[in-house]
Amino acid sequence: MALPSALSQRERETCERFFSDLYQAVEQITSRRNPIVARFRQITRSATPASSTVLLEGPRLIEAALAAGVRIDLAAVSTGTATARRSAAVLDRLDPTQTRLVRVSPAVMAALSPVSTPSGLVALATLEPAGFEAAAPPPRPLVVGLFGVQDPGNTGAVIRAVEAGGATGVITVGGADPYGWKALRGSMGSAFRLPVVRTLDPDQVRAEADARGLRVLAAVPRDGTPMADTDLRGPCLVWLGGEGGGLDTRVVDTADERVSIPMHPQVESLNIAVAAALIVYAAAAQRAGATPTAATPPVRHSA
Repeated sequence: MALPSALSQRERETCERFFSDLYQAVEQITSRRNPIVARFRQITRSATPASSTVLLEGPRLIEAALAAGVRIDLAAVSTGTATARRSAAVLDRLDPTQTRLVRVSPAVMAALSPVSTPSGLVALATLEPAGFEAAAPPPRPLVVGLFGVQDPGNTGAVIRAVEAGGATGVITVGGADPYGWKALRGSMGSAFRLPVVRTLDPDQVRAEADARGLRVLAAVPRDGTPMADTDLRGPCLVWLGGEGGGLDTRVVDTADERVSIPMHPQVESLNIAVAAALIVYAAAAQRAGATPTAATPPVRHSA
């Protein structure tokens, strides 16, 4: 097993002992035809997983999942892993009563991992999608809605950005699966901590928002209320549209207010993660020191 040259002699010896003991204790998979390989590939290729099983690539993401209390069902470590120090620390935290641990050849790892250069450690975990009530807790929820965002990297980046800014949850309608491996990697662990709701029905989202007294805002490129003049202190849900197509007209038409981030005329739009971050941080600035207001039913505007 090749260890990173940056390790000290003591660290190298510790990692070598750890992996030597590990390799003798767990089962080994050397065939790409093993059912475990088929399971990983199925989850990688599934656009809309029917189960709550997610694929995690790399020790950093698995470490974040463990820290958030996510159950790791299966972990596979390569006999030629190039991330020995971090992998050893992660594997040492796995609960053998919950996690099946296997060691695999580099060829099998290449089949298990969805990336071109595998980290040497992949896992399958159980991550249940959140419900609307978790994403919009009282008294002043701030929910970001994503409509038709196709790029899973963008979806993950939004989840990461809005968690950093203090949003209470994210709702995705259509588009990329927020629990797909690319989106999870893009969120850098935020999807394990921030409630993320996955649905296909924007009307259901509107009904849930109304029932909880959230104002519904639609972010549009031009001609909306400037963000600086938008009241974000109360309970609200802000819709952002996907790349190219933007928001569906029915989402815009039924919103309580249209809002825009001022841009120079030559710029057509912002990256959705940048836009989400600007909106959430604007809300955080408004809410700092503000007196919480009780949720009241929003005023609906006719289309």
